[in-house]
Amino acid sequence: MTSLKPFPTNPTEQAEDALRLLEALHRLRGLGWRTVTVDRLVRIANGDDTAMPPHPADAPKSARGTYHR
Repeated sequence: MTSLKPFPTNPTEQAEDALRLLEALHRLRGLGWRTVTVDRLVRIANGDDTAMPPHPADAPKSARGTYHR
């Protein structure tokens, strides 16, 4: 399992991390995903671009559903 990076002390970095997670959650809801693994959320919080779900406007039909790793 991926480990969470240390919490940043800089308020700007904290805001960027929070906005990144919020963007991911909006995409998840837009795709109809009802569950997501903690590992994926940790990877998103750590800045892993491959863990971000696709944007709902240009996502393939295979990306829609209820559960994705």
